[in-house]
Amino acid sequence: MNSTIKSSAELFVATGCSRCPIVLNELSDQLKKGQLSSLNITNIAVDNDRAAKLGIRSVPWFSLSGENSFMVFAGDHTPKEIQKWLATSHTKKGMLEYIEEYLTNGQLMSITQAIQIKPEMFKHIIAMLEDNETSMNIRIGLDALIENFSATEVLQQHTQALKKIASSDNIRLQIDALHYIALTGNAENKVFLEEMTSHENKQVKESAIEALETLNDLLD
Repeated sequence: MNSTIKSSAELFVATGCSRCPIVLNELSDQLKKGQLSSLNITNIAVDNDRAAKLGIRSVPWFSLSGENSFMVFAGDHTPKEIQKWLATSHTKKGMLEYIEEYLTNGQLMSITQAIQIKPEMFKHIIAMLEDNETSMNIRIGLDALIENFSATEVLQQHTQALKKIASSDNIRLQIDALHYIALTGNAENKVFLEEMTSHENKQVKESAIEALETLNDLLD
């Protein structure tokens, strides 16, 4: 890891949890080695308030937080796995790798929870949508992830970025972005979608019509 930039960690354990010591010991060791800037530990058997606020339902549960990232991990994790994520947890690249791997492994709720706790991390989802190199399998996962934020402020705050994608010259990306604009559930986006129903490309035009119908359904 960079000698000056370190991630911070937050760990939740419980009295009698047989799986918690492995994670606790590894994170504590990494703190002692200077690979973490801080480690906050909560025993939910004593104080469950913050765990409840974060939507934590099982332990061990821990997060790694950096300037450009926020990753959450629930359940069993080996020291090797913890070290792997810690090594890049402070970087944008590490966050993108986390999202991609967790989508691939079907761990959608971990990413959803990470964004719910740190909404600014949704910017990485936008970056992956914009990237022409993002694979179809990952895009399918992103689609399911974004559905989890339908009609939420998190998605609404990225409306302008989605409109930019919808106005690009990449038809595939345009079609996806139109659907996500509809999912914002924001009536102010009706004008944009209505304008897109006159698009010269038939696929984009049809997608805009469908998106407008989706938005109207959310508004009903």
